[in-house]
Amino acid sequence: MKFGGTSVGSVKSILSLKKIVETEARTQPVVVVVSALDGITDKLIATSQMAKQGDEHYREEFDAMVTRHHQMIEAIITYLIM
Repeated sequence: MKFGGTSVGSVKSILSLKKIVETEARTQPVVVVVSALDGITDKLIATSQMAKQGDEHYREEFDAMVTRHHQMIEAIITYLIM
């Protein structure tokens, strides 16, 4: 099963796909592949182009992507332990 984009773009959507995987796993073994969060692939491409061109603002864009991932992880963990 592969998920990416909007299906992993928010905590709500990640929790929805968690249910899909859990349901499928009841009947057969599953392999889950998760690609980039919604919009991240385009941001990675744009940020790499900024870096290639010597635009130091690429660091801010990179940091924003890292922050977004950390926030998503924290939100999911918080939800799951409640």
